[in-house]
Amino acid sequence: MSEPAHPALLGARVVVTRPRHQQGELVSALHDQGAEPITLPMIDIVEVPSGVAELRLLLERADELSWLVVTSPNGARVVSILHEEGCALPPIAALGTATADAIGHSVEFVSHRATAASLVDDFPEGAGLVVVVQGDLADETLSAGLAAKGWAVRRCNVYRTVDTAPDDEDLRVALNADAVVLASGSAARNWARLVADEFSGVVVVIGPVTAAVAQEVGLVVSAVAEEPTVEGLVSALGSALSP
Repeated sequence: MSEPAHPALLGARVVVTRPRHQQGELVSALHDQGAEPITLPMIDIVEVPSGVAELRLLLERADELSWLVVTSPNGARVVSILHEEGCALPPIAALGTATADAIGHSVEFVSHRATAASLVDDFPEGAGLVVVVQGDLADETLSAGLAAKGWAVRRCNVYRTVDTAPDDEDLRVALNADAVVLASGSAARNWARLVADEFSGVVVVIGPVTAAVAQEVGLVVSAVAEEPTVEGLVSALGSALSP
């Protein structure tokens, strides 16, 4: 193994709390740094059939849509599958590069400041129909903000987030780790609910929204990734674990 870019990660035990289908890239990056990933999903992502069906119907008249706004890789995967099944796509706007990459189709607009409020700030004014693809826990910041810019907004909740219930042995192993990575407010809430004050390692989060939720539920955030990417998380972990 080549010398790690972040020596503080060498031998570090890091809890990865993302859903199982989203863990691979971060786990591989941690292995490359000589760290020991401990996979402990705090949430699962479940498709909402009614929301997917609604989105499919809207895409049947894609030429009448001004924009399709996709806010997460989970929503992007649904869009990608529908496109593979033959659904046409209007111009696409994505929240963050990870979401854009997961769509698997050309994306006309990417908000690199990966929050709903920043996407609204960056988005143009207009008067056409915008379809927003989100999960059930997303608030109305995006829909309300786009409506305030003149757009007619239709929101489709295509997935929902549910808490996991790890067994006691998996939790015991995680509690002895050096760090935990939290990539969503939902994961932060479930981690806080399950571990309370028992965890003494560092807490690293993917961005300011997750940081705010983590602090709200009583977690002490050690570092926030500068970019909401795997590279950003690894860099933040390296800084948080450095003596």
